Amino acid sequence: MNLIEAFNFVKYEFVFLTVISIGIFICVIFFKKFFNTFSVYVISFICTIISMLNLILLGYAADELNTVDITNTYLFIAVIVFSIINSIFAYRNRQHH
Repeated sequence: MNLIEAFNFVKYEFVFLTVISIGIFICVIFFKKFFNTFSVYVISFICTIISMLNLILLGYAADELNTVDITNTYLFIAVIVFSIINSIFAYRNRQHH
C-alpha cells in the first residue's frame, strides 16, 4: 500500500468523527431527551481525543513524507467546534429542566 493512501483512510476516520459530532448536535437540538448530559460530554470527549491523537500522528507521518494535507486539520477543527457546541447545548438543556 502506498503511504499516501493511508492519509485517505485517516480522512475517512475524521469524517466519521465529524458525522458523529453532527449527529449528536442534531439530537441535542431536536431530541432533547434522547441523550443525557453525561453521555454528550463523554462522546464529545472521546471524539475530541481520538481526532487529536490522529492529527498528531498524521503530523508525524506527513513530516516524514514531506506532504501537506490541510483537510484533516479542518475536520479536526469541526470536531472540536461541534464538541464544544454539543456540551454547551447539553448543559443548557439540563438547566431548563
